[in-house]
Amino acid sequence: MKKKSPGVFKKVSEWIAAGNMRTGFYSLERVERETDKAVGFKAEKYTASGNLKSAICWIPKSKLQTVVNDYYIHGPAQMFLVPAWLYSAKVDEGFVL
Repeated sequence: MKKKSPGVFKKVSEWIAAGNMRTGFYSLERVERETDKAVGFKAEKYTASGNLKSAICWIPKSKLQTVVNDYYIHGPAQMFLVPAWLYSAKVDEGFVL
């Protein structure tokens, strides 16, 4: 039997069972826009003066894992897993996801 490579998930429940954020992936769900190559998530971003403003945080589809939400009752049917290093990079850019 072939073993699934670590870090590849199809369902939210698989991600939760594997240790959720300890897997090196964070979940995102508030999709604002989408293009062929990226998903824009609803976010806020700090301005140069330190104020938060509504923003869209774009993440390349090639870096995301799309997962079926079979776990959260009030969540969307589809969620996305983003690598922790990319999530941290976006936070360093001033985004609040």
